[in-house]
Amino acid sequence: MPALALLSLLAGALLYHFLQPGTNTDRAVDAAQAIELRAIPLVDLEERQSVVGDWQADLLVVNFWAPWCAPCRREIPALIEVHRTYADRGVRVLGIAFDNATQVIRFATEFGIDYPLFLAGNRSAMYNAAFNNPSGSLPFTALLDQNLRIIFRHNGEITPAQLREQLEKALQFAG
Repeated sequence: MPALALLSLLAGALLYHFLQPGTNTDRAVDAAQAIELRAIPLVDLEERQSVVGDWQADLLVVNFWAPWCAPCRREIPALIEVHRTYADRGVRVLGIAFDNATQVIRFATEFGIDYPLFLAGNRSAMYNAAFNNPSGSLPFTALLDQNLRIIFRHNGEITPAQLREQLEKALQFAG
């Protein structure tokens, strides 16, 4: 465990460095980002550990949210819909929650969230650096291609139409 934590910390620091304006070419940033995102640790609601790379799909929607965040609450139904209607097209949704397990489980049960959920815990700075969300705002949504490169980012509430538009656009290029 300490080795994974150290690797994650180093990966986040390197990724943050690579994402600073003017430090590298886009190709170098893309390569570093894909490698680093693969190793980003995730802890689910039952404290099982995995990494982002374990959740590969044709498209991966990663949504950062919290039960106390009003815009997050409004966009959850769209994410549930995407999870259900796009699964057969190779799309997976992952939610990373910024709250404790009890609150997240209560909220997930109330809203019927049926996609995988993880807890940010004390890793919020690492997640924000890795997914290039320097403001740390919630909600925040990133769309990753099959090589785990971020191809779309959205700060704030994403509408169902915006999400569908980005998915359709990305699926055209993937197929």
